Amino acid sequence: MQEVLNETDFDAKVTEASGRVLVEFFATWCPHCQRMQPILDDVAARVAGTCAVYQVDVDKSPDLATQYAPNGFPTYALFVDGTLTKTLTGEQSEATLLELAA
Repeated sequence: MQEVLNETDFDAKVTEASGRVLVEFFATWCPHCQRMQPILDDVAARVAGTCAVYQVDVDKSPDLATQYAPNGFPTYALFVDGTLTKTLTGEQSEATLLELAA
């Protein structure tokens, strides 16, 4: 499992970071999110060193969820040098997430 961010540390690790950062907005009760967890873990291991991968629990950080994942869960958000560049919502293939993080 990836480091879970909240409103306190999100900016420092994502919007103020340089380089690529992939963030998954998830809910513990979401079956799609649960199915995606091992895929996200594998993607994070494969892109380590080139793209940071974090998670945000939407129930614990509702303001971040409203701002970055308004259409459902899981939502994957790619930030490049602190700027949101792309989002994908719903279950994704490992290849799609690897392409997003590359």
